Amino acid sequence: MDLLHSTWFWIVIIGAPLGTIITTLARLSQKQPPIELPPGVAPGTYTRREQAEQDEDAASR
Repeated sequence: MDLLHSTWFWIVIIGAPLGTIITTLARLSQKQPPIELPPGVAPGTYTRREQAEQDEDAASR
């Protein structure tokens, strides 16, 4: 009887982290919908505001 209890104990101890890893990887593999940006924000614009204003000023001259 003690062997049965110790066997189930180790199965749970080994199985719990494996189940967590498999569940986490399954959730990460799903494609996420795009993030909704506030109005007026263009996706992919990572330039600093000062640099963008200088570029606009140079282009308008």
